Formats: sequence, C-alpha cells, structure tokens
Amino acid sequence: MKSIDEIVADKILSLTHYALSKFIKPDITLDTVTNLNKEEFEKVISTYGIEGIILDVDETLRKQMKNIPKCNQDWIEDLRGKIKIIILSNGIDKKIESYFNNIGVDYIGFARKPLKKNFLKACQKMDLPPNKVLVIGNSLFSDIYGGKRINMKTALVKDVEDNER
Repeated sequence: MKSIDEIVADKILSLTHYALSKFIKPDITLDTVTNLNKEEFEKVISTYGIEGIILDVDETLRKQMKNIPKCNQDWIEDLRGKIKIIILSNGIDKKIESYFNNIGVDYIGFARKPLKKNFLKACQKMDLPPNKVLVIGNSLFSDIYGGKRINMKTALVKDVEDNER
C-alpha cells in the first residue's frame, strides 16, 4: 500500500504530465514500442525522412528496472541493420549497458535529458543531423521536449510490455 507521500507525489506527477501535454506534442504516440511494427516504421521513415533512432530505456523498453522483455529485444533486433540506433538514458545500469554493447548498440547513460548536449552527442555518434532522428521515449519532458528542442521527430510511448518472457 502506498504512503500518503507517494500518493501525493503520484498526483503531482500526473498533474504535471497533464499540464505539459497541453504544450509539448509528440509527432507519434504509441501504446508500446512494438506498435511501431515494420509497416508503421516504413511509413515513419518515408514521412519524416528518419535515418536514426534515439531510444529511452526505463518505462520505454523495460518496466520498473526489470530486464528488457523478449518482445522488445526482438523488436530492437529487427531494427538493427535497417536504421541507426542509440540508447540515451538518464539512468545508469551496467547490466543494460553491457546488453546493448554486446548487440552492437551504443549506450549513453546519465544523459541528463532534456538537456541538448547528449541528444547532440547521440546524433554525432550516428553521424546524422537532428532532423533525421526519431526520439522514442515515455517522458513528455525528458524525451519529447528534449528531442523537440533540437528539431527531432518524437514518439511518445504510453506503456511497456512488462513480462520478461
């Protein structure tokens, strides 16, 4: 059961998210990352001219600091080779960083999103201008606002598959 402090914090976060949603608008809204299937992905590439993706981890690819579910691992694997991918996370998790390094995906931790610095660093690592990059994340402030600040296309993820099949 949640404490009164946790309930109040959740309510404040919810109200803040609601207020931000009136001003910060993603280009795409997804129930989960896997909703961006091959067909939808091709449409995004042709519509926006996307050549690279910046992905958030927590509450985008995995829930509550658990492992990344198999369906999301498979989704990333399907994208590799078709488009440049880099992980940009405000967290630091050596296990997750190691996972991405092992599959050949760059990882920038402690990114301090929505600051521009590491969004630009991610673009530089992919050798792409910001307008050719799609930011995919769950936070209107950190991910969507951060990407919008430097003219990136953005996709807001509402939920994440939380089973670890």
